[in-house]
Amino acid sequence: MSYAKSFIGILGMAMLLTCASAEDWPQWQGPNRNAISKETGLLKEWPEDGPPLAWKITRLGGGDSAPSIAAGRIYGMANRGEDEIVWALSEADGKTVWVSRLGPAFAQRPSQGKEGPGCTPTVDGDRLYVIGLGGDVSCLQVSDGKVIWQKSMTADFGGRVPMWSYRESPLVDGDKVIITPGAPDAMLVALDKLTGKTIWKSQMPGGSDAASAGPGGPPRELGGAPGGARRAGSGEAGSASATVISGNQDPGLFESEHWGMTAFSHKIPNGNYLAKLYFAETYQGITGPGQRVFSFNVHGREFKDFDIWQKAGGLNRAYVETVPVEVTNGELSIAFTAQTQSPAINAIEIIPQATDLTGAELSKGTIRIKAGQSEPFKDSNGQIWLADQGFEGGSFGGRRVFASIGLAPGGSPGVVARVPGGGARGPGRPGGFGGGGGSGAAYSSIIAIDFEGQRQYVQLTARALIGVAASDGKFLWRYDRPANGMGINCSTPIYHDGRVFAASAYNAGGGLVKLSKDGTGGVKAEEVWHSRYMQNHHGGVVLIDGALYGGNGGNGTGYLVCLDFQTGEALWNEGDPDKRRVRKGSMAVADGRIYYRNDTEARGAADEVILIEPSRKEYIERGRFRIPDPSGSHSWSHPVIANGKLYIRDQEVLFCYDVKARGQ
Repeated sequence: MSYAKSFIGILGMAMLLTCASAEDWPQWQGPNRNAISKETGLLKEWPEDGPPLAWKITRLGGGDSAPSIAAGRIYGMANRGEDEIVWALSEADGKTVWVSRLGPAFAQRPSQGKEGPGCTPTVDGDRLYVIGLGGDVSCLQVSDGKVIWQKSMTADFGGRVPMWSYRESPLVDGDKVIITPGAPDAMLVALDKLTGKTIWKSQMPGGSDAASAGPGGPPRELGGAPGGARRAGSGEAGSASATVISGNQDPGLFESEHWGMTAFSHKIPNGNYLAKLYFAETYQGITGPGQRVFSFNVHGREFKDFDIWQKAGGLNRAYVETVPVEVTNGELSIAFTAQTQSPAINAIEIIPQATDLTGAELSKGTIRIKAGQSEPFKDSNGQIWLADQGFEGGSFGGRRVFASIGLAPGGSPGVVARVPGGGARGPGRPGGFGGGGGSGAAYSSIIAIDFEGQRQYVQLTARALIGVAASDGKFLWRYDRPANGMGINCSTPIYHDGRVFAASAYNAGGGLVKLSKDGTGGVKAEEVWHSRYMQNHHGGVVLIDGALYGGNGGNGTGYLVCLDFQTGEALWNEGDPDKRRVRKGSMAVADGRIYYRNDTEARGAADEVILIEPSRKEYIERGRFRIPDPSGSHSWSHPVIANGKLYIRDQEVLFCYDVKARGQ
């Protein structure tokens, strides 16, 4: 009897696998990992209220994981209670098939995205592969969710969890699973997909921080004072200047910062205080006023359109805003609102103003917090500043200095992308502390490409776009400009016709490189163009008929833009704030239409899904609808189209809409 049951189970599984459809969406960004489906017969225009809702499932658990669909089932990840899980649903009606526990839920520090995992499961035959927030890689049976093997990107490969946790979706290529631990000797790793055994580890020259690369390698990262400069594009070895913060007797207060936060609070006794807020613009990407503007409210007193550069009088100059406050509820609170770039602050000092306090009592009652500092800090006067605390959201870390390293004569394998008419372009920005928190891994997912008879894996890491050989993980090339200084690089690269495009927000933008073989058998990456008009945050970019479509903008901002793939020319955009119809968002493509989901993080954006007809000439809308009863959390889960259905996840809820054309 048990043998018969086993045989029936195996037969049923085989039948399930053979039912896999060409219109399935079995991994992150679909069949070819480019967010484009080959499905046809879909609605070209939506009714006024949008396509009909086929079904809706609730209580799936929190997370930003977009679903994958294969052989009649839907797979996703979530945090449910204290557990990190994978779930499988029926494609027909959304009913649960199985739920598998991977381990305890990973608790990340920043508030954004803390609801749960962001990985889309990768389905490969009778197995599926996932990566949890803490870096645990798991292989499961699709039949029942049984865990076959697990690996840890931190414990097994020395990876460091990025600030917003691991959010990569694993790539299955042939007999390998490719992942990004981001460790010095294991930037990328190839595992045997059946056993989990290591096939190879890919090491970046100089390690994940590029700390010791010589000529022809990536830019060298040097220690030094905050805000240090480099000689960009000189084509020869540069040196870091020991730039210090002027306008303050203690420059050490500005060697770290907290940025991207939405609020700060600290419990204190009721009374009168002076709140001193310490600022300095030390990011090399800011070159003038108006490039970092935000607002903040200190216990009811509002500061609008605050521009550090303008207030301080330039780069690497200190500015202290002193605000008298009266605390009546036992807490000092500050609210921050992003406008252009992220809010940033270096330190906060809270000084009691009671007239009956002695000097010693005043000093003892003063609260000093060093933003971005992981340990207590002693200033030049011997005063102790508490480590970074009290902030809601954002990220923090210290400043580093870069030097520019030129290419060896004639170039060499594994080179920084050369800019036509100039030398090697290094980062020219602080690094190693942002979205990665020191990790070499960012939040992008790997793609596989074939170039000149060689298979490569391409990934946007915390510091650069890189290519490695699929056969052994050998480092081939890198291009730095699409990687922002905060390491918050999320979008998946695009490959077409020997060219690779990647982009990120935070003043970085997007760039296209052309690959070529050099005289020594290596691969060169030469910049074709770079544009600040495609600062893609985490919604992704798609390529349709020679045009790139994607959201341009970072925290709280953004709109849809269209660029020419070959030249980078801006063809059109939705940037006019008075006429803006589409904010920044995520997208997928099917049957000649873009399915676009507005990101609720963008100011003024509702959780809407929009149908757009691609056009190089203008924005053409073919319908839109709002997600009913939105959770209020960020709408970061990308839309998915499979077998005539559109799937939209809103944390614990999965909506399935029928987008098949009538009569199809």
